[in-house]
Amino acid sequence: MKPIKPLYLSLLSGLLLYIAWPPLYTYFLLLIGFVPLLLIHEQLKNSRKKHLKFWAWSYLSLFIFNVGSTWWVWNASDSGAVIMLFLNSLILSIPFFLFSLTQNTLPKTGYQSLVFYYIAMEYFHFNWSASWPWLTLGKGLARGTEFIQWYEFTGEMGGTLLILIANIMVAKVVISKAYKKIWQVLALLGFTIGLSYAISFSRFSIEKGAGMHCVVVQPNIDPYEEKFESGSRYLSPEEQINQGINIAKPLIKSKTRLLIFPETAIVGYNNIHQINESSNIKSIKELTDSNILMIISGAESYETYDGEKVRPTISARYEEDSELWWDAYNTALSFKEGKVSEYYHKSKLVPGVEKMPFSFLEQLSIDLGGTSGSLGTSKKPINFQLDSNYSISPLICYESIYGDYVADFVRQGANMLAVITNDAWWGNTDGHKQHLLFGAIRCIETRKEMVRSANTGISAKINKFGKITTQTKYNELTAFECTIRPNNIQTFYVKYGNILGKMASFIAIALLLGTLVKLVAKKGY
Repeated sequence: MKPIKPLYLSLLSGLLLYIAWPPLYTYFLLLIGFVPLLLIHEQLKNSRKKHLKFWAWSYLSLFIFNVGSTWWVWNASDSGAVIMLFLNSLILSIPFFLFSLTQNTLPKTGYQSLVFYYIAMEYFHFNWSASWPWLTLGKGLARGTEFIQWYEFTGEMGGTLLILIANIMVAKVVISKAYKKIWQVLALLGFTIGLSYAISFSRFSIEKGAGMHCVVVQPNIDPYEEKFESGSRYLSPEEQINQGINIAKPLIKSKTRLLIFPETAIVGYNNIHQINESSNIKSIKELTDSNILMIISGAESYETYDGEKVRPTISARYEEDSELWWDAYNTALSFKEGKVSEYYHKSKLVPGVEKMPFSFLEQLSIDLGGTSGSLGTSKKPINFQLDSNYSISPLICYESIYGDYVADFVRQGANMLAVITNDAWWGNTDGHKQHLLFGAIRCIETRKEMVRSANTGISAKINKFGKITTQTKYNELTAFECTIRPNNIQTFYVKYGNILGKMASFIAIALLLGTLVKLVAKKGY
């Protein structure tokens, strides 16, 4: 039988990865998505320039995967989408090039180097300035939350580890034609599934008490035409807030403790240090005047730096007319007893949209006299305190895809999660569906319940097992009520962080150094 052409194998790998990605239910295909690429590697082992050829085929597969899974970014930014698709594909392909190089130079490493390089790359992609960890492999299992309850120990990179190991095992079976050994793959999957159900059973007892009554609002305001002043059908800040309040009021009861509005529900010019004097928030403050209700809402805000001659923060912008430095923020506000009691500025910003990826680019944008630049951030996670029993993490949109960062809120005392977002920028595509499912992973990692308020689709309630118990439809003006229960336990993942990512990074660096030393020695330098 003739070997399958590398082009066909590369295309097949990209297609498998794409159709396995959420929101589809075919996530099990991730377990074989890289097998065609590993077959290409085997075919090229005796060819000239095999490392570059293997990297090129890997890049093609991962580009198809990126385009198929995240093309919807185009709806928000066409140029940003192009840069993201090409750059992210490059980053995801680097582990395959390094694996090919290392396996050839240090043959005893076998396929293990691919595992370490890939997880190290994902860990890096969580933490560098142009971070875009939307396609971390472990996120791809989000549709099968009942099978990944062990994420409370490993985080989502445990899913990446499982996917890579399964692919390698299947590839070895195919390459060696030892098809009877497929039972080993099935045994691995059976073990992880059994472990997941055992962990679920052990966690049922942590949910006790009546919890608190919560109302979640989905105001359904078009971000392109209605939300901001540049829109042709712009709604004033008061109109936007009242639209949400009017849909929420019929659901608010005497026992309601939490009302949640989405990201940038409060628009306009809101000085964060004079926020309680802003007319934009008057109707929200009135709701909390004389009851036990707390409201969480997203807001546009800013602050100025009087008397500062030099740039006070890396994100500060300069206004020539007023001769003042100022920072813009994407903010979460909490309202209690008729006033804003706490605020938190979004700190995980979308590269190229909410921040310049590198500090020298930030400086360049100011020097060129532009108004573009990064948003300001909070220096640390800040939880909102309803009372001594309820501490709520106000996660803003993109922040909910970062397991480590969400764990930081829990380490600071959060016993429930709230996400405020505006996924309508992407239209009715897979983007907002993926974002919702990734939030379910955060619930498993931390064993916290989550309420999620989206400007439009999908607002939801998710339990500590990652099960979505209530959700809305896209493009729907609505609100719903639910009960959310606090949980004060700290999972292994919360206590110790992303151990897999750190360990893999250390080993990957050692492997790379060993490879380079061996290559230099062979050259006789």
